[in-house]
Amino acid sequence: MQKIFHQYPFGNSIKSIDSFGHGHINKTYLAITDNDEKYILQRINHEVFKKPKEVMKNIELVTKYIRNQVVKEGGDPARAALEIIPTINNKTFAVVDNYYWRCYRYVYGAKTYEIIDEPEMFYEVGKAVGVFQRQLNGFPIDKLHITIPDFHNTPVRFERFLKTTYNDINGVGLEAFNEVKFIIDRRDIMGIITGMLERGEIPLRVTHNDTKLNNIMIDEHTKKAICVIDLDTVMPGSVLYDFGDAIRVGASTAVEDEPDLTKVKLDAKLFALFSRGFLEETYDLLHEKEIENLVEGARIITLECGMRFLTDYFDGNKYFSIAYPKHNLVRARAQLKLVKEIEENYRELQDIIKNIIADLRN
Repeated sequence: MQKIFHQYPFGNSIKSIDSFGHGHINKTYLAITDNDEKYILQRINHEVFKKPKEVMKNIELVTKYIRNQVVKEGGDPARAALEIIPTINNKTFAVVDNYYWRCYRYVYGAKTYEIIDEPEMFYEVGKAVGVFQRQLNGFPIDKLHITIPDFHNTPVRFERFLKTTYNDINGVGLEAFNEVKFIIDRRDIMGIITGMLERGEIPLRVTHNDTKLNNIMIDEHTKKAICVIDLDTVMPGSVLYDFGDAIRVGASTAVEDEPDLTKVKLDAKLFALFSRGFLEETYDLLHEKEIENLVEGARIITLECGMRFLTDYFDGNKYFSIAYPKHNLVRARAQLKLVKEIEENYRELQDIIKNIIADLRN
């Protein structure tokens, strides 16, 4: 690690470094200096993010834009977005032994959650995701790089899923038969969002593309959301995926890899709290077609995520970090159970959205 430390101004005063967080993709560490200053060091997974320079450029542009917007609004930009710590060569990243590293300033007095422990907190999460959309509403989207092609292209994900499960190189097909059938039975909904984008029925927006609960910083004392983090997947996309991914994790009564499916349910009250927070910030920005399809976004992104976990399981667990051999299968089953929950409560969830919109417009 010494080679990495020496890329940064604080490199000669590190007194401790430990693993940090629960991310599936990048390696994250908390570095503490002799002066008790804290920094987040991350090794970017260049197998997943094959264009790390472009990833960092996107993050640099978006965080700078958000801070400028906050200043214009008379707010405090200090906690409005992640702050990249430049290297001694004034770069946003360092390359050490062919690995790409970056450093962020540690956010004091805040943390992320794997599951909501106080319902009102999810209202704040909704506001954070909504504020992210509002702040970036005027961002010049053509400046963003496509760092992962087809990241949220559900039909493309489905084709990869079909190919991988058909080949079944690891012989796990029999064990996952019901899950494979569940996904294939829903092939007709895979292209709903991408189809609307292609036809121009909904706009392409700057989207986070991974708005799960543990990517929202929450103040430990006020329980207010501070900002959205983990910006590796910021790209042009659909707001429906961002809304849906937040619901997928935060409105679930269980963690993403809960093996006991009886615990996996969709909490309608949490759905309503998030939706209100989100729509309070965005209802006047969103197109009617987007509002009408928010619930569909939750269903499709949850299905897509379950499909991705299952694809990785069939492929030998090459993408997501796992704690045990069947971890991705367990994750997939939990996501597909949540899809079923969304489908069974679809009309109720639609009514929640309609009532919130009606209230906000009155």
